[in-house]
Amino acid sequence: MNRESYDATGFRGRVERTRADSEPWWPTPARAPRGAPNIVIVYMDDMGYSDPRCFGSEIDTPNIDALAARGLRFNHYTTHPICSPARAALLTGRNAHAVGTGWLANNNAGFPGYTGEIPLDAATQAETLRAGGYATMMVGKWHNTPGPLSLPSSVKDSWPTQRGFEQFYGFMEGETSFFFPARLMLGNTLLPIDEYPPDYYATDDWMDKAIAFVREHRVASPDTPFFLYVANNAVHAPFQAKAKDLAKYRGRYDEGWTRIREARFRRQLELGLIPPDTRLAPSDPMVCPWDATDPADRPLFTRHMETYAAMLDCADQNLGRLVAFLRELGELDNTIVVFSSDNGGTHSGGPIGSIYNNRRFSGLPEDPIERERERLDLIGGPRSNALYPTGWGQVSNTPFPTYKTYTGGGGRRVSFVVSWPARIADAGAIRSHFVHVTDVMPTLLELASVPPLADVNGRRARELHGRSFAAALLDAEAPSPRREQYYECWSNRGFYRDGWLARSLQKRGEPIDLDSWTLHDLTRDFSESVDVRELHPQKLRELVLAFDDVAWANLVYPLDNRTMVQKMSDGAARGATAAGVARRFPPGTQTAHRAIVVPLISDRSYRIRATFVWRDADQGVIWAIGEQIGGMVLFVEDAELRLCYNGYGEWSELPAVALTAGEIEATLEYEALGKRQGQGRILVDGIAKTPWQSLSPTLMVGFHEGLDVGIDRRAPVSWDVFEKHGTFPYTGTIHGVTIEPGPRAPDSPLAHAR
Repeated sequence: MNRESYDATGFRGRVERTRADSEPWWPTPARAPRGAPNIVIVYMDDMGYSDPRCFGSEIDTPNIDALAARGLRFNHYTTHPICSPARAALLTGRNAHAVGTGWLANNNAGFPGYTGEIPLDAATQAETLRAGGYATMMVGKWHNTPGPLSLPSSVKDSWPTQRGFEQFYGFMEGETSFFFPARLMLGNTLLPIDEYPPDYYATDDWMDKAIAFVREHRVASPDTPFFLYVANNAVHAPFQAKAKDLAKYRGRYDEGWTRIREARFRRQLELGLIPPDTRLAPSDPMVCPWDATDPADRPLFTRHMETYAAMLDCADQNLGRLVAFLRELGELDNTIVVFSSDNGGTHSGGPIGSIYNNRRFSGLPEDPIERERERLDLIGGPRSNALYPTGWGQVSNTPFPTYKTYTGGGGRRVSFVVSWPARIADAGAIRSHFVHVTDVMPTLLELASVPPLADVNGRRARELHGRSFAAALLDAEAPSPRREQYYECWSNRGFYRDGWLARSLQKRGEPIDLDSWTLHDLTRDFSESVDVRELHPQKLRELVLAFDDVAWANLVYPLDNRTMVQKMSDGAARGATAAGVARRFPPGTQTAHRAIVVPLISDRSYRIRATFVWRDADQGVIWAIGEQIGGMVLFVEDAELRLCYNGYGEWSELPAVALTAGEIEATLEYEALGKRQGQGRILVDGIAKTPWQSLSPTLMVGFHEGLDVGIDRRAPVSWDVFEKHGTFPYTGTIHGVTIEPGPRAPDSPLAHAR
């Protein structure tokens, strides 16, 4: 009698020829320990150290403050200073470069530390907690899968539901509109959304779905603890806020960034959040003192910060909704809630901020201040893609110097709050233990009594780099879990050991100076304001050598100081969409992903050919690419064919073309002329119907939407058309749209990409 086939399944019962003579067996499902806490991480995006009120701000954050009052604030928590790496480290408990995420997940730079993908043998918190008997769920921003691997046809190894989250609702990329998210996912499925309700706002939507996930889980499994990851995209650009929240902050920032920063610093001292001898880091020379700004510009500047504050206020309101729900469930006391940010406030808006911020992704200069003033009323609404001026980024990062992407305190030091009423005895206290984002996972696993995985996804799991600070949560006298940590982002470097910080900051796009370092004694200089390298050359040498050793071990090299456009072009050089091959898009499909469409039109000549049937009453969108950030739309209105072109806020229209009923082939012929200039014309059935006319600047990256056929879904390209017609679906028959890519502009930064 051969029972090897049964043994091979791991079956532990007994099998005979009949059930009466056999013994059934069921494997024991994974169960969390009795009384295991729920775990909630609420993660902010680009929120600076001082932005919650309990860290010094004037922004109304009563729910964050209440969380801190029930728990602990850490004043020396550090992170990787840009979003994808920080999120990879949070999710894996490992240094970001070592798990392939040394920079943004958008691109694969062709080196092991910069693939944009978390390796399958780096077990995530979700995978580990799920194996330990937890339910796992996530809402919001993922940003840990490269764009070319986020397509519906992609292998989904690095998607949230393949990395341990049983439930996922959100978006895959780094940013999206708060009013019109480009690609909302439920699990692995792109939701078929043509338009959003008039009152839609993403931050609210994430929490609606998070609460719904937990509620449904509790109905089905009353005793199973859950892990919920609320990955906000607030307060990242685009700065967009609900009108009622924005109205609340009108006038609150009229005194300007210089005084607001000083006031935050004073409150931090009063709160005991920072040592009494802390200095406020000197102001960045790029930031004009408020009293020296042109009074005519100040309403523009303050509107940006009013919007930022309104966004954080809304996120706080939603945290309050979640806390109220947990209290209603009777589970707040035994829920560990972690609140933090992926990195500090950004300087990317430049000295005056930007209403069409994504111009910079496309390598375009900022708009002149006069034009920004004219469009002030757009800030905060769905028609802008705004980002605040650097002066407000400096305020967000009080009391530290530098910003997101830099290894100074402004980039790597962020607020951190943890609450667990059932176990934390000294609620409201401040901890000064040195901890890092990689330490969060091992800490939560220890508190949940869930061991790290030995094997994951059929592989031996990598060891954690993080170290648990669970003891510090329960005992103020417990030692810090770690002595040292390296930092690197965009060639900026840093190394901390035993109170000393070596820091190297670079000028983007310029040759890297490997020997440019400063030294800071954080035991005497909390805000990293004083460079003591001349006094302690041996200490600096020690830390620089230590950085080099750990950099090799964690796949940090090669350092890459190229500009955003240059780095993003790595992605444009890969994949079938970049090979110069025409692509046909049939009607009746979802929006084609921008990773498919952008390489076909990026700073190059192209033809977009649409075939459709037009009858006298037919009207609507034939095709649309992009949205309010940038793009173009071809549509039929009042028996005429029209094209609107949005060059990142620079609007052009081709002359309308009268149509004759029947089968029509309409072609946009576009020529990239160099220096980001281009021209286009419309052909109908191969005959030019409009003269060549400027359509500039050429489109590259920066917009969120791809290609729609027969409709302009979600965020519109033309607000005027949207106000009149909504998504404006075409009422006739469309056979298809074909994009035929031509040569790159002769001076294109993407010229190396095919």
